[in-house]
Amino acid sequence: MTLLTAVFTPFRPDGSLALDVVGDQADALAQWGCRGVYVGGTAGEGASMTTAERMGLLERWCEVAAGRFDVIAHVGHTSLADARDLAAHAQQAGAQAISAVPPYFHRPADAAAVVDFVARLTQAAPDVPFIYYHIPGVTGVTVPASEVLAGARDRVPTFAGIKFAHDDLADLQRCLHLAGDSYELYVGSARLLLATMGIGARVAIGSAYNFAAPVFLRMIEHVERGELSEARSCQFLAQSAIDTASAFGGELAGFKAAANLVGPDCGPCRPPLASPSPVEVAELRDRLDAIGLLTPAPSR
Repeated sequence: MTLLTAVFTPFRPDGSLALDVVGDQADALAQWGCRGVYVGGTAGEGASMTTAERMGLLERWCEVAAGRFDVIAHVGHTSLADARDLAAHAQQAGAQAISAVPPYFHRPADAAAVVDFVARLTQAAPDVPFIYYHIPGVTGVTVPASEVLAGARDRVPTFAGIKFAHDDLADLQRCLHLAGDSYELYVGSARLLLATMGIGARVAIGSAYNFAAPVFLRMIEHVERGELSEARSCQFLAQSAIDTASAFGGELAGFKAAANLVGPDCGPCRPPLASPSPVEVAELRDRLDAIGLLTPAPSR
């Protein structure tokens, strides 16, 4: 299992972009061996940023990641024209792949409509692979990912796989079957990482790896050695950390606050999300320390 990180966007207290922090983020990820970053997605608050900001952020990530890990640019937008502009820019900036959610206000009704939108979007970046971002809990687009995969194979020349951020393991298994060795499925739920490994998933993208990567890496090592009891213990610890952080403003705000405790400070979230107060952050630190997340693992 390979871990890619859905990175947070660094903001200053006034809400402006803090691009000077991106280099420190990249250094921290490279230190534990992260293989790639997903920029401007859900964790990156891309939907709360202007198109110009998203482009500037991506350019900075492509600069600092060069030669160290891959960059996947999220280019999803409610406007097809803006999504195409973001896709073309990502190709020019040097991203290794692009990705997009389907439109989430005027929503596509079926797989054919999703695939048509994706086909039009990817024409603007014909030289980079495309990864469809399936996250129905956020977009409200409940079209099964397996149906999108089946339709996109013949319509989208650059189609490369799906970022699957949903708890429907049956649909994920259908996707894995359809994908074979031709496409990749990127597990988007760290809560289900161990379970998805059991049905054949090979790659994951998630924001929890900003602060809990060491636990998940230990879990993967245990699985590779056949130490399933130890792997389950790691997954339980990771789940406890996820639940703990989520109690402080929800997953995004809580995860970002947790990541700020162990790595570069990426600042607050943008409105309408509310970031934990300093008092709450101190409590979060105590709770994460109490469950052992902030305690270095014993050397092997």
